[in-house]
Amino acid sequence: MRLHVNSGVLMKLELKATKKQVNKASGWEESIVLAVIDLDKSNAYPTNFVCMLPADLKPRTKQPSIFMQTFGDEAPKLAKTLLLKALNGEDNAEVKNEIHKRLKTFEVTPPVEAQCVVCHRTFQPKRYGRYQQRVCPACRQVQET
Repeated sequence: MRLHVNSGVLMKLELKATKKQVNKASGWEESIVLAVIDLDKSNAYPTNFVCMLPADLKPRTKQPSIFMQTFGDEAPKLAKTLLLKALNGEDNAEVKNEIHKRLKTFEVTPPVEAQCVVCHRTFQPKRYGRYQQRVCPACRQVQET
């Protein structure tokens, strides 16, 4: 897949999965990291490295990831395309599970619905700290007046 980046550079991008040893509080743990590589630069891995694909693709206001900075508004769409392409060409079960886990973050979750304890209508509740609203706005207005 060829892509024009913000600077106008044409890239042929692909994902490369590698295992990495991470030191956790409970001991060493093996995790899988996905690197975005440019096949136009070189065929060898370290020389064609562009950036790491972040596990969380939500735009952060404080410190955006290098992937988000490099690809801008097209980053989520590009990430999904790269993950789907990598899933089709991957044989390792652990890597496939990691890709499936990252693809699940793109799925839209339906809004939470609750049933009013007074009138039994369904509504979308608001959260107040760790508590969830149990009375619908219409019943709440009636109770306040």
